[in-house]
Amino acid sequence: MNITYEKKDAMTFIGFHTEIRPDEGYQKCPEFWDKEYTAKYARLWQTMTPENAVEKAILENGIGIFAICAESEQGFTYWIAGLYRGGEVPEGLELYSFPASEWAVFTTKGPIPSSLQALNTYVWQEWFPTEGLKHRANGSATIEVYSAGDPRSPDYESGIWVPLK
Repeated sequence: MNITYEKKDAMTFIGFHTEIRPDEGYQKCPEFWDKEYTAKYARLWQTMTPENAVEKAILENGIGIFAICAESEQGFTYWIAGLYRGGEVPEGLELYSFPASEWAVFTTKGPIPSSLQALNTYVWQEWFPTEGLKHRANGSATIEVYSAGDPRSPDYESGIWVPLK
């Protein structure tokens, strides 16, 4: 696990989402990925030829490189997302924006979801109580970042970005 502090410009993401209760996150987030992979990605990754506007947006915006966890009344809204590069926002996809700000950037290596879940536990149970008090408390969202490669590999890299005041 590694942490750096970085200034990032404003970012807009495009993606699709679901509502998840906090106590179900470690189960429901991977289930959402599995469901959406089957529905939106499995055929697309084999052909790399989009057959509809959503598949085109997935390829053009790298939807799946990021996930956003945004607080909501029921727990959190979990997004599978990519950096929005402009253009059409097809039905079923939405935009989510972050202002320019400072970020705590955490990285880890190992197969997911276990390595990312362990990092998430560290961020919120160890780092946040001591260092993370600068975190935006109301209406805040964090970003999960996924690298290319085999997510089952012990060398797979992923991370969590936490916006700071």
